[in-house]
Amino acid sequence: MKKLLILLPLLLALCATATAATTTAQLYTRLQSAYNGLSSFQANVKQSNYYPQLKRTISYDGMLYFTPGRMLMHFTSPSVQRLQIEGGKVDLYDSQSNTVFRSTIRTEFSMLNPLEILQLYWNKSTVTITKEEGRLVSVTLKPKQDELVTSLAATINSSSGIVQTLSYTDKTGNTVTYSFSNIKPNAGIAATVWVYTYPQDVQIVEQ
Repeated sequence: MKKLLILLPLLLALCATATAATTTAQLYTRLQSAYNGLSSFQANVKQSNYYPQLKRTISYDGMLYFTPGRMLMHFTSPSVQRLQIEGGKVDLYDSQSNTVFRSTIRTEFSMLNPLEILQLYWNKSTVTITKEEGRLVSVTLKPKQDELVTSLAATINSSSGIVQTLSYTDKTGNTVTYSFSNIKPNAGIAATVWVYTYPQDVQIVEQ
């Protein structure tokens, strides 16, 4: 009886842990369910670019907008940068150089919203849950073979399926990290958000 009393709390704790743990399959299902039901998505976004060769991190603050078929990231700090993707075309405006870089984007990166990046790599990567704290689950993805990306990491709300942070590291070691806050799914986006007037003397570079 004494041994039973000692072991019982341990067994209960183990059972509770096993019940609470989220599997990668469950997380992926919630992720798909959340984003497949989106008519629109907007959030504050912080993008940090780390360049190991320079030992330097550059961060930008702005807004992310997404509807099926188009996406916009508009940064206002430290300077205005605007990345708009629509119909397989991408416009990147840099206010410091007063230049618009215009090009066709690869089909698999045509939207660049968190779901599509994770969907692209999830099933061709080794996916590991690294941390689970409350409703937030952290995962790493190691692509089995990819010419661009060596690893990805994300933090996902296991209840809503919404991505809170996303980062990826390329073959050169550069890492891009996105952190989302004030997330508003299906809130509707004003038509004026997608319209932007460039300065009259802007340079346009077709790539």
